[in-house]
Amino acid sequence: MELRHLRYFVTVAEELNFRKAAGRMNVTRPALSKQIKDLETELGVQLLERNTVRVSLTEAGTTYLHEARAILSRVEQAKLLAREVHSGRRGNLRIASVGPIAAGFMPEALKSFGDEFPDVDVSFVEMMPPEQADALAKGVIHVGFAYGKKTSLPRGMQSLKVLNAKFGIGMSHHHPLADRRSVSFDDISRETLLFLGRESESVHCSDGLELFKSEGRKPGAMRFIQGFDSLLTMVVASQGISLLPRILDLNRIPGLVLKPLIAEKASLEFNMWAVWRKDESSTLVHEFIQRLKDRVAPVKRGA
Repeated sequence: MELRHLRYFVTVAEELNFRKAAGRMNVTRPALSKQIKDLETELGVQLLERNTVRVSLTEAGTTYLHEARAILSRVEQAKLLAREVHSGRRGNLRIASVGPIAAGFMPEALKSFGDEFPDVDVSFVEMMPPEQADALAKGVIHVGFAYGKKTSLPRGMQSLKVLNAKFGIGMSHHHPLADRRSVSFDDISRETLLFLGRESESVHCSDGLELFKSEGRKPGAMRFIQGFDSLLTMVVASQGISLLPRILDLNRIPGLVLKPLIAEKASLEFNMWAVWRKDESSTLVHEFIQRLKDRVAPVKRGA
């Protein structure tokens, strides 16, 4: 059975006249009659009573007409939905969540995107940065993020720098160093440092160790925290201090103090990039990236 059989049957049922139905469908009357007969044979039921005078629906035909119309309606809805998704009017957009670090550009980009595409379902997916490259490749997410002093993207990925700031030191407002105007590597060399991610794959940690090495210092104890929000909670709870980008949105977190870090040789630059697939065909992804570009160009440095 093909959709044309349903369309032919519905037309005949509406006209109750093979000649008129054939004209509507732009086929010959014998061809239309054969299609209806083939449909009845496949179903094993008679749908139409016909003679030389009139055509009428059987009881089975009346029931089948209702279902056939519903099927054809769903087919048309599916066609419309596919076209709207292709044009970017509908669909879903999955973005890796990076917490408050994205507060400077994400809300405005999302609002602009939502105003233009109100029927698109935007969702955030919690995952660590090392997991995002694989998730992008598999289509689990559409937009991910990479961060650090520099980025090395897997093959097949594109990026847009969305944040450029300086590393500072985040600590609890109860910390003994919280009243200082700035802190040095000597000041923090005996503190417990909190790093984001697993020890074996933490870009946050490798960047931090490079800073200490450039300054000729060695860090104290280190702990690794899964999740950016969890790391901030640990800092506020006086469980350690952390290298954090000096951006206004982090300074607004209750209980968190973000101090400038003084370095003689080390580069304290922190960057973050939005990442997506080069072969990404989704109109929605490219529309969202364009809104990120509008919000971050030129990328502004932190205080």
